[in-house]
Order: sequence, then structure tokens, then C-alpha cells
Amino acid sequence: MAAKKNIVILGAGNAGIEIAQGLSKALNPDEWSIKLVSDRPFHLHYLALLRTVVTEDGGFAEKAINPLDRIFQPGRPGEVVVGNATSVQDGAVNLEDGRQLLYDYLVVATGTTWAGPLAFPKTVEAKNKWIADWREKFRVANDIVILGAGAVGIELAGELKHYYPNKNVTVIHGDVLPMNTVYPDKFRRRIVEKWEALGVKFVLGDRGSLPQGNYTSITTEKGRTIKADLVVPTWGGRRNTAFLKSFDPSIVTAEGNIRVLPTLQVPLNNGKTNVYAAGDVIDWAEQKQLAKIPSHVAVVVPNILASIRGEKAPKVYGGFMEAILLPAGPTVGVMYLPLLWGIMFGDWVSSMLKAKTLFVQKAQALTGYP
Repeated sequence: MAAKKNIVILGAGNAGIEIAQGLSKALNPDEWSIKLVSDRPFHLHYLALLRTVVTEDGGFAEKAINPLDRIFQPGRPGEVVVGNATSVQDGAVNLEDGRQLLYDYLVVATGTTWAGPLAFPKTVEAKNKWIADWREKFRVANDIVILGAGAVGIELAGELKHYYPNKNVTVIHGDVLPMNTVYPDKFRRRIVEKWEALGVKFVLGDRGSLPQGNYTSITTEKGRTIKADLVVPTWGGRRNTAFLKSFDPSIVTAEGNIRVLPTLQVPLNNGKTNVYAAGDVIDWAEQKQLAKIPSHVAVVVPNILASIRGEKAPKVYGGFMEAILLPAGPTVGVMYLPLLWGIMFGDWVSSMLKAKTLFVQKAQALTGYP
């Protein structure tokens, strides 16, 4: 009997799991082995994690963080490997504990490492303590300063003002409006208006840094002093791709993104076409959002299956519209849809679509824990 061929997928976020499941359903278990590598034994549904670290309300700690033992259907190819990839070579992935995983196809979907409350640890015990510690930090603080007004900072400020309306929450951001210029100024101004109505204060066009030791205030780059007993960094995350540089430094950009072709194949110097990338890590001119993942999966899975059959890749990625929905607790939020003249929606649509449930049902369905 011929030895099985191997597919290794690095990263068990939504991109990695969905690609693994798509391939598992299509391939013969007698011929193929699929290994999904995760650096932790659970899946993090990031859309719900800010509320999770702020409050027990809604039970999101139990709904948004689920084990990985039900990813694959019985009888189908697929195995979850808990480990940390430290390097890649042609045909093999090396893990921190010394294990080596051989591959005929490799998919890199290792995502982003975040600062502040989203920098979750990698064991169940440490994760539970992390949640409890952040909830306690927010509970006892009176003057909270958030560094960064991207989606993470804006949503965290909204969650805090919903659950702790009497606390002082200030957001410092380097640009003159929150978010970035992908979104029109009218939407960015709407965020300021909406969040200020909740009591959030903005310091825009200025920057702050994490103070050292004990502190009662923070001083911005422009010399403004802001009262603070808790400073929370929420600036942009860092791509988890450093382990690729020894394999082929040409494929990793200065920002840590992975260069890809429209087929989402990685253009390797050795000329091989058996490495793919998906999710946050791809070097594509788009915002890093969960909403983009299904479109990535819809390219990677059929292209790998076509390659296995010896056929040309049938799918190319053309990007995805830059819509966004920012909740401020379960009943308040704003949404932007880049259609027509640019449509904005308010609380009711935001609550019905995302703010109330934060899409945890999708995370539970993905991991088999409804």
C-alpha cells in the first residue's frame, strides 16, 4: 500500500480550520493525511474576546473559546497537532518540541499576535487566569486610557462604557480621526460622535506610550497629561510569520506579511507551487477581517484539490469589500457598507447583525461545540 501524502496547515484560526475541513471532506482518508497545527489546544473567536475580558455577561468565555477535538468528522482525514512551528524547509515543518511534519502541500494561516487584552496565553489554565485578571483590572480601574483607535480600541472603549458607564475612558490615536483612511471621513466622524455620546473621550492627532511602574497619569507626545490608573495598548497586531524567513526570505515582507499570487499560492524562489497562505498573513491590500476568510478559503481549497488532480488552479482571489461593524456593547454600534454612496447603519442593524451575539454561533459550529 502506498504511503499517504501529507497536507500540513499551520494555524487553527478560522482560515486554517475552514481550509482543513474543506480538504478533509474532499480527500480519501486512505490516501491523504491532514495535520492542522495549532499553538494552543483551543480556538479563539476574536470577535467576542473584548467583551469576554470585560464582563461575564453573556457567558462569552464559554462560547467564544472552544476545544479543537471536534474539528474533523469521524472517518475523514484530519488530525489536530498542538505545537509551535519554529521553521519550515522544503517538504517539512519543524516544531519547537523537536517533531517534524512532512508535507506535500503546506498552508500558512498563522494569523496575528495582538497586544494588550487580546494577547491570550496558550494553555487552558493560563487562559482562564488571563480572563479573570483583565476583568478585575477593568473592574477596579477608574481612569482607563486606550492606546489606539483602530477597531480593537474603539470596540474596547464601547464595551467598557456599556458595562461601566461611570468610568472615565479615553482613547488616544495618532490620526486626526479614528480607524484609517480605508474608511471615509464621514464614517470616522460618526464613530467619534457615537462614542462621545457614550461618554468616551478622544485625544486625536497625538500618541501615548505604556508607562512604566506605578502611575496615576500618562503624558502624550504633545505634552498633554491625562489621568490614568490603567493604560491598555490596542495598536495593530504583528503577523506570525517569522518562522518562514529561514525557508525563503523573499516571501515575507518587511511588515511580516506573506507574498501571494492571486491563486493564494506563495511564489517560492525554488519554483515550487505547493505552498499557500490565507487569512491575516497574506500580503494583500485589504483590512484584516474575519469577513475576508470565506473568500480566501474558496480559493485555497479548490486550488489545492485541482493541483492534486494535476489541473491548473481554477480560482483567483479578487479582494473583498471593506465593510465594517463596530459594536459598543450588545445594543449600540455603527456599520459602514461601501455600496452606492457609502451606507451607514446605526444601533438596530448593528445589534441584530453582530453586537448582540458577536457571531459566537458560527465559532461554535466551526469547532463542533454548539
